[in-house]
Amino acid sequence: MQVTPIFQNSFVNYKQQQSYKNQALRLRQEPATDTVSFGARMPKYDNTFFKDALSRGYDNIEPELIAMAKEFHAGLRRAIDKVKAYGFEYDVEYNSKCPIKHKDSVMDKYERQGSAQDMIRGTIYWQDQQDVLAFKKFLEAMKEEGWILSRLRRKDPQTGSFIKGKNGQVMRFPDLEIRQNGITQASLEPLGEFIQRADISRPRESTYADWQMRFVSSNTKVKMEDRRECEVIFLYGKNYKDAKETEHKYVYEPIRELKKIHVDMDPEHHPKGAAGHAIASNAKEIQKRLVQFVSQPLFVNAFNADLKIKDAVKLPVEISKSYSQLITHYMNVIKKSIPAYYKEINTELLKDERIIESIKSSPSYQIRTDKAIDEKEIKDTKRAIKERIAGWKEDDSEMVKKVAEALKETLEKFVVKD
Repeated sequence: MQVTPIFQNSFVNYKQQQSYKNQALRLRQEPATDTVSFGARMPKYDNTFFKDALSRGYDNIEPELIAMAKEFHAGLRRAIDKVKAYGFEYDVEYNSKCPIKHKDSVMDKYERQGSAQDMIRGTIYWQDQQDVLAFKKFLEAMKEEGWILSRLRRKDPQTGSFIKGKNGQVMRFPDLEIRQNGITQASLEPLGEFIQRADISRPRESTYADWQMRFVSSNTKVKMEDRRECEVIFLYGKNYKDAKETEHKYVYEPIRELKKIHVDMDPEHHPKGAAGHAIASNAKEIQKRLVQFVSQPLFVNAFNADLKIKDAVKLPVEISKSYSQLITHYMNVIKKSIPAYYKEINTELLKDERIIESIKSSPSYQIRTDKAIDEKEIKDTKRAIKERIAGWKEDDSEMVKKVAEALKETLEKFVVKD
């Protein structure tokens, strides 16, 4: 059904992991069988309990995270000292400010992705990000300090199963993502077959480029998959770091918050003229303009400054008044479309045939012996769905107001002044 939203983060089941101490922070998100989707099935569980558990889990494990972050950063700093001749730099002040991810960020990432692996992270400056042999020296220095790249499994997008090698065994890949033009698997040949399996892609549309990787300690007998992962990001320099933080606050955050509403944000998944299409297409336009006028010039200027490129023209990071008005218009369209969208959803999801379809697809129906569906069950299910949709409408309306305020702040900062 094209006008039904994707409710990707509504309600989840979690797997228990190793010890109680780590449990709340090692959970993985799995879609509940009854999660609402295009099939319009009502969620069975409320995830408030799990959010509370995650919050308490973070509080319990925070001292351990801080202690491990100190150990990791000490090793990372020593490793950088060994390879500083290759252009690597450790920013003591910046890394001291945020060695672990804050609680709010962890909770937000769990809500969006079901996990938050990079709770311990470090930022390194490295200007020549095409120098594969220098990266090899860095890996060797990290290994000497007791840290090796984490290993992960990947799923085949076609089959949904883990990728296997010629011998039928599940393959392992380095937890390494390279977002750079000009880097290929052939470029990584000096690093060996395992590192050649790294995830290589182009820079983002904003022109943002980096290397991201996760390390685990080699000085432990704990299974590889149970070791705490520590992230390292390579940026070009301090200007690039500042640009990343500015872009995060004024572009990334508003767009990310907007994508939390219970609407499929791909315009192609909605018929033209529908409220869902208006919401998704206008959100896409907002992102396009913010990236064009803020993100792209920010990162280009930062790259030129860090690499001290002579005669580089500094691009204006600004939004014209006309485009500022246009972005405001896009946001107003989204606001006005929310009530219409949920009117469409109510009309479709509350049809008797949709209610019966929802009941039949539920796990409780699958295991029960009496397959008869009476009027009372239809009525009760319809009421539950109606209440849930009302909650989504209220939540989305509040989120859209919040995003509108954030966008107002963005526009005030970057609009061309008189």
